[in-house]
Amino acid sequence: MQTELINTNPHQVTLLISQAAEGNTRALNELMPIVYSDLKLIASGIRHKQINVSSTLNTTSLVNEAWLKLNKWGVKAENRKHFFCITAKAMRQILINSAKQKLSHKRNVKLIAFEDLGVDTSNEAEWMIMLDKILKPIEKQNPRLVDVFQLRYFLGFTEPEIAKALEISLSTVNRDWLIVKKIIKSIMK
Repeated sequence: MQTELINTNPHQVTLLISQAAEGNTRALNELMPIVYSDLKLIASGIRHKQINVSSTLNTTSLVNEAWLKLNKWGVKAENRKHFFCITAKAMRQILINSAKQKLSHKRNVKLIAFEDLGVDTSNEAEWMIMLDKILKPIEKQNPRLVDVFQLRYFLGFTEPEIAKALEISLSTVNRDWLIVKKIIKSIMK
């Protein structure tokens, strides 16, 4: 699935993100309606591409939960790229928390296999928790690898979209994606 952000005014978004990062609550309130469609598109991609989740975590609730998380802790983003990376991380954490809750209730929820990774993802809760454990140390050593992974896996960005968002070359995106896949495959075996 290709996720193409529909926001028509990236400069306005960047300005509002910058103002929100400085603590301007008015800017934060103005930002939400502008990026809401983008966030719903992203959340929809997450839900329909990777996860077969229950109706309790629908697209709207994932966006709203992510927004509440960002609102609570503040938008400390430097630019649009950083904002979408933070959003991806918030959505990832929401999915992980949901997975932990489901696992604690001993429910078996199927995860649609992410065929590009080639790992067993038959139990959503265990997969999300394991993925989080794998990504944390990678993020400490090379945060860009995790940014590439999150933008592709959680947000459904294409390689060119990731390259543009992270301001890196397409070959770097491809190389980083292969490295992360290799790490995940080796740990999951």
